[in-house]
Formats: sequence, C-alpha cells, structure tokens
Amino acid sequence: MLALILAIHVFGYVVFRSANGQKDTFRRDPGDSSVAHLKFLQTKRGTKLLTSGWWGAARKINYTGDYIMGLSWCLVCGFDSIVPYFYA
Repeated sequence: MLALILAIHVFGYVVFRSANGQKDTFRRDPGDSSVAHLKFLQTKRGTKLLTSGWWGAARKINYTGDYIMGLSWCLVCGFDSIVPYFYA
C-alpha cells in the first residue's frame, strides 16, 4: 500500500514540477528548444498565455499536481477518520 501511495506522490510531484518548469522556461526564453513548439495567445497586456503543453491541458495544472501530492499525504493516515482529508 505504501508503494502505491509513494507512486501517487511521485506522480503529483512530476506534474507539479514539470508544469512549473515549463512555464518558467517559456517566460525566461520562449525560443528555448524545449518550449519553442508550444502554442500561445498574445494578451492585451502584452504577455503570452500558453495554450499547449501542460498549460493547454488545464489552466492551473500545477495545482492539480499539488493536490495529488496532498492527497498522498492524507492516504498515509488511512481511512479511519475523515479529518486528514480536509487537507486535500
């Protein structure tokens, strides 16, 4: 069971870090080879809004990874009480 919880946590971490990393790389250098293929919209403010990659899948996909990690911390407590799940 702990191996499954660890796998869930690692999955959440990968989603969280790679989504944030993709956004950070795109903001620093949109021409970088790892993000040059991403599509974006030019906003009225002059900023670029990613519409592909992790950020094309969901508006705040990094929070999904964060939620999955929080859920894994709750799962360690088991199901005897609902209290730990208020965190997630």
